Amino acid sequence: MSVNGMAINDPVKGAAPPAWQPRGVGRPSTVAPFAPQIEVWLRQEPALSGAEILRRAREVGYRGGKSALYELVRRLRVPASSVSGNGSHS
Repeated sequence: MSVNGMAINDPVKGAAPPAWQPRGVGRPSTVAPFAPQIEVWLRQEPALSGAEILRRAREVGYRGGKSALYELVRRLRVPASSVSGNGSHS
């Protein structure tokens, strides 16, 4: 297609196609910078409640929502079966 003799959306002959780059979708995470500290707390106290982690995170500057933090905690928590010991069920 052309307008006034100029091509629209035609690639420049001999030009390399643009490099594909993943684009960031959505807003930046407010909870991600706190993940390392939350991991430390969970290693020290695996049974720590989500509410207590939220309280501690807010003390150190977290201002995001509780749902985002609880989701991060859920992903970071070590499954109880791998904490309990040798893995036998007897």
